[in-house]
Amino acid sequence: MKLIDSLYKAKKLAPSEVKIYENFTNLTKELMKIAELSPENFNNATTDQISEKRQNAQYSELLKITEVRPEFTRRFVVKPNGEKISYKDGFKLMSGFWDLRNQTMAKNIYKTAETYPGKKIVVLTGFLHRYYILKELKRINNKHIIKEFYE
Repeated sequence: MKLIDSLYKAKKLAPSEVKIYENFTNLTKELMKIAELSPENFNNATTDQISEKRQNAQYSELLKITEVRPEFTRRFVVKPNGEKISYKDGFKLMSGFWDLRNQTMAKNIYKTAETYPGKKIVVLTGFLHRYYILKELKRINNKHIIKEFYE
């Protein structure tokens, strides 16, 4: 993200890339304002829609920049296993990890609900995960009731 931001500030992004990056930053700013409010203001369908747009901008749209810019193929980071990976490949892995992480969280919530039938289960997570987890739980869940904390 820092590299994309520095290219943006140096006015080195193509007009289509500027549009992608500004969309991402505007959505991020909008969510940051909402996050300053009480939980009822960000635990709702409207904020879920904004969050989903923001995450799609980060993990899909920004790939359009990292996939074509040579700066992302010439810079490397070392993974925990010692392997070098380009920023381009690292960003792609990070994007895929977002889906895997949220799917795994939803599966674990569902398994816990199955393990403790009839019990209330409280799930705490960052609100950027909320839309994804709710969508995934609705897909895999046909018997458990999902409620907001304020219901």
